[in-house]
Amino acid sequence: ASNDSSKPSPKGQPKSEESKMESKAKPEPKGLPPIPQTVTAEFIMGVWAKPHDERDFIEELKDYRPGIWKFVRNIGPRKGELVERLESSFKFKWVDRRFVVQKVPNDNGAHYSVITYDYDTDRYRWWQLMPDGGLGEMSGKRYWRDLVDWKSVNLPDEATQFRLRQTASGEGTFKGIFEVKQGGDLVAYAEDEGTWVAELEQTEEASEEK
Repeated sequence: ASNDSSKPSPKGQPKSEESKMESKAKPEPKGLPPIPQTVTAEFIMGVWAKPHDERDFIEELKDYRPGIWKFVRNIGPRKGELVERLESSFKFKWVDRRFVVQKVPNDNGAHYSVITYDYDTDRYRWWQLMPDGGLGEMSGKRYWRDLVDWKSVNLPDEATQFRLRQTASGEGTFKGIFEVKQGGDLVAYAEDEGTWVAELEQTEEASEEK
């Protein structure tokens, strides 16, 4: 999902890649907790364990609506050859005014993520903790028409690159194009769609506090 930190383009704005406009940097609200210089598995799990709290949450992340979401990914080797359909659900929580935390259950355990906005660099940051303990990171830039363009950073294998262009298409919905390249060659292409389906249950929120 992308984030409402700038207004859509005016009517008549061309839709070409060259015409998209970057969001403007904003000053950081007072009293936000710092972003760690190094994000670890312990940090991600620690943030997930905190209770959901919507008070004074930053505007840049409010398209990541807290609750339970349905996720569908159609994937294949390239565009027009989407041979596999994957369906799952996940949860978003808001924590400490600036962190969106995500839990995605799967057959191997669970995948946890932390998403935030860095006012110093005017970029979104997304860390992912895999079930096997591996860590991944993506950096995102927001453009007009609610587009966030995510790219992988700090990967152990420099030849592998991930890119996700994610667009909010209304309250509680998003669409995305996900690409994986190996040595510059496209090896996987996917079309994603997410739909908000339910609020977080109070019993679930309380259990996370323990």
